[in-house]
Amino acid sequence: MKVDTKIDKNDELANMNALQVKSCINSSTTAIVVIGACENHGDHMPFGADFIFPTELLKRVAVKLNNVIILPYLPYGLSSHHGDYQMTISLQSGTLVRLIQDICHSIIKNGISRILIINGHDGNIAPIEIASRYVKSKHPTVVIACLEAWWALVGQSRHNLFDVWDGLGHGGEAETSAMLAVRPDLVQMINAPKDLIPKLPAYVRIYWKFNELSDTGTTGAPMKATVEKGLDILNTLETILLSFLNDMEKNEWKYGISRK
Repeated sequence: MKVDTKIDKNDELANMNALQVKSCINSSTTAIVVIGACENHGDHMPFGADFIFPTELLKRVAVKLNNVIILPYLPYGLSSHHGDYQMTISLQSGTLVRLIQDICHSIIKNGISRILIINGHDGNIAPIEIASRYVKSKHPTVVIACLEAWWALVGQSRHNLFDVWDGLGHGGEAETSAMLAVRPDLVQMINAPKDLIPKLPAYVRIYWKFNELSDTGTTGAPMKATVEKGLDILNTLETILLSFLNDMEKNEWKYGISRK
């Protein structure tokens, strides 16, 4: 019997069998994983926005790449600062750090030395960095990259795209627009709250709890969100990720003084 090892580029590791995996993994493979969260995003947005949108973005990018493998997304993150809202599911910081370390170690054990993390939630940024630096210290030849905060990146890249606060906000203009572009069936704009820009210092960070910033679970300007803005966000991020990955591939994932 002939065994079909053909791989659809949209396939994730979770959908592949052992023969398919064996046929595509090699020393030049890039492993990509989304790390999200499960928490309140206001009355208009789904709890899974932080992994739903990045996963859809990744699927768009993956079909234009060769030799990548998409790991199952992680639907939970560090969300303790949202813990006062109903059904927030949060990992402790040490748990998330160890989980990311274990995922990376498993990837490396399979001969993959190129790892890209796409993060969908602000609370994950510090644990991802702690875990990645630990793994890097143990495996110096491994390259770990991370798209840390897409919601800030699009505002910085597209200054004229958003109407309020460069699109920032939890369940705000950018995040709501992004979800309208990929899963409009999960967004109920009729329930979107009014604009809310928290009053915070410009240059010194306060480690707040989210109910100190919002009584709706949302900040920013969700009512300004549109499908068109969401599609622009997708295109912008897709271009950035493809440019990064193609450049890294061209230079064999070398950077700094090792890059010629």
